[in-house]
Amino acid sequence: MQGGRVHARNKLNELTGREWLRFTKSWFVCDSRRYHQNRDTELHPARFPEEMVAEFLLFFTKAGEWALDPFVGSGATLVSCAETGRRGVGVEIAAKYAQIAATRALGQHVICGDAAGMGEPGFWDGLPAEMERTAEGLPAFDFVMTSPPYWDMLRQSRGNVFSAHKERAAKALDTHYTDEPGDLGNEPDYETYIERTGQVFDLCAGLLRAGRYLVVVAQNLRTPEGGVKPLAWDLQARISQSLSFQGERIWCQDSKRLGIWGYPSVFVPNYHHHYCLIFRKQEAGAGR
Repeated sequence: MQGGRVHARNKLNELTGREWLRFTKSWFVCDSRRYHQNRDTELHPARFPEEMVAEFLLFFTKAGEWALDPFVGSGATLVSCAETGRRGVGVEIAAKYAQIAATRALGQHVICGDAAGMGEPGFWDGLPAEMERTAEGLPAFDFVMTSPPYWDMLRQSRGNVFSAHKERAAKALDTHYTDEPGDLGNEPDYETYIERTGQVFDLCAGLLRAGRYLVVVAQNLRTPEGGVKPLAWDLQARISQSLSFQGERIWCQDSKRLGIWGYPSVFVPNYHHHYCLIFRKQEAGAGR
């Protein structure tokens, strides 16, 4: 490992050994007060910080490489691509958010459509001609990072507490993604949601170059009935059908407001962390 320069055998990124080591810590705090805040980004009900995406882009890609976000929302991944010298493509089912993402990340590429269609060559019409294609006519990406809808969590009641969810409603901000049937956040059955989401990541695996990485940001969630769905780990198991799970980094939210959900009789955790699940597409002939 070289402390102050990039190792000659480093084919993954442009980090020094010290920078590489720092990233491998399994948890990190991202200061939400540094988000790129404006009315358009606040409109989206479940966004992640550009600063966090930039860290992953700098580790898993080199300048000029291509990154994909199949659930791009208001465009955090694409903004980070622009700021770090990467080339990004985002897919977004909601026309409203697709327009916001395109406006925020000029020079990047936004496709308004259902990510379930990514296996069709025509889905990618409009991408630059110089982008490398697979034998099937599909684009080839160097990295994928995204956060899918956390099932139907955004449609669930927070009880009588004046939660951030209710505060958003009071401000006329969106409290869920869309009303479209293709939106995974509208899938009522949990097992079906896991399978449909897994199918999107199967498609991502087919678009990813061998030896490269996919990162999924996910969180476990509590149901209105009082149980907990291990959503992050159910997604990990399903995505592992097509990609090799490499571990996780835990994103800790340092400034999220506490809610007094179960007081004074029932333990209900405040979920202030998300799992950044890391997968790799193995080289041809390599074992899983």
